[in-house]
Amino acid sequence: MQPHKKKIYSLLGVGGGIVLSAYILVWTINPQSWTAWEISNVLHIVGGVYAFFFTRELVSYARLSHRIEIPFWMEIALYVAGAIVLGVLWEWYELIIDRYQVLILGQASIMTYADNIGDLMFDTLGGLLGAMYWHRKRK
Repeated sequence: MQPHKKKIYSLLGVGGGIVLSAYILVWTINPQSWTAWEISNVLHIVGGVYAFFFTRELVSYARLSHRIEIPFWMEIALYVAGAIVLGVLWEWYELIIDRYQVLILGQASIMTYADNIGDLMFDTLGGLLGAMYWHRKRK
């Protein structure tokens, strides 16, 4: 197996671990508490860093497969955009789960648009932190 494919599969496992830890925290902590909100923000930052490096591996695999050349500044923009896109997909998932709980199960909603915007902000922050780490590590 190619090294990039192995890294992609490993990163998929790490992403699954992040999602699993989020579910475990939701089950053990009251989701309407400030602690849960703070932990959620930290997990969104971690998710943004993860999404940055996951996007980086996908692009690295595509670059080797198709011999694509990308300027350095465009690489960083592409990886941060990947973190934002994965964050938006996650927020759609959260919205679908919330609507299911409200409309089908009759539970109270804990979602607000401010929560969604805040989560996307923290995903983007995580992507930018990943970019800063990667840039410094590259030097």
